[in-house]
Amino acid sequence: MQGYICVYRRFLPSKADWDKTRQAALLDPTLDKFLGEYLQNDQYYDWGDDPSFFAAREFLGNVRHAGWGVCRRNVRQHLKPGGLVVFFCAKPQIGNAKVWDYYYIGFGTVRATIDRWQLWQDNQFSCYRRFYNVLAEPKNSKLVQKETFHPYHKDWQKRLTAPYILFEPSEELSHFNLVNPLLVASYDGNKIPEDWRTSNLVLQLENLLFEERLISRRLRSSPTGYGHSHINLTNEGKTTRPGRTIEQLRHALLELSETIFNTGNQAA
Repeated sequence: MQGYICVYRRFLPSKADWDKTRQAALLDPTLDKFLGEYLQNDQYYDWGDDPSFFAAREFLGNVRHAGWGVCRRNVRQHLKPGGLVVFFCAKPQIGNAKVWDYYYIGFGTVRATIDRWQLWQDNQFSCYRRFYNVLAEPKNSKLVQKETFHPYHKDWQKRLTAPYILFEPSEELSHFNLVNPLLVASYDGNKIPEDWRTSNLVLQLENLLFEERLISRRLRSSPTGYGHSHINLTNEGKTTRPGRTIEQLRHALLELSETIFNTGNQAA
């Protein structure tokens, strides 16, 4: 069973891309709501809403119904039902964009992996067609680009080669915290890795994800560019990592995630 750590970035788009997206929001009240929330410092969404925590909350009533279909093609193409994805959000600090803070958002268990034809032709998935990360829709027997957030992806067809991921909505199998996620680390723009905090909850999380599995790196993988390569929790090359099974890790993460949610990120 596969397991991965992935970081998504909550960055501020250029003024031109913001204005173009704002034009689309004139005809879409839900998108307008997203844009209004996105500028608030206590929000942890991805620009483009992928993974689609906002859409899951708005259209299906719970962030655990998130879908994932644009970013991390190299991860999505390997996932199978039952797989585990642990998400962190990277946010630049207000007033100092060189410093990035890292928040533990939670984990999702893969419920299904579907292609875009299934998304649009199978009615059991119809509720996801309103999401902003579907990337493409069928027209005249072809898949054509369907995006809302600028800039659009020039390599959208390549991104389609990996499936659209649906996460299990069960409380026992997925836990996403967009209310008070745990601040775990910061990166000051100099040497990697990022600097992890030393609170009890952070240390527990770091031990579960890194120390027990003998993973020497952390979230930040490069001082330039996107800088956050995914981490395979189950294998390093052809070598199986030590530590708990993915099922055991998921159970431990659930207990820790519930504690974080109940205590708030002030515990960091």
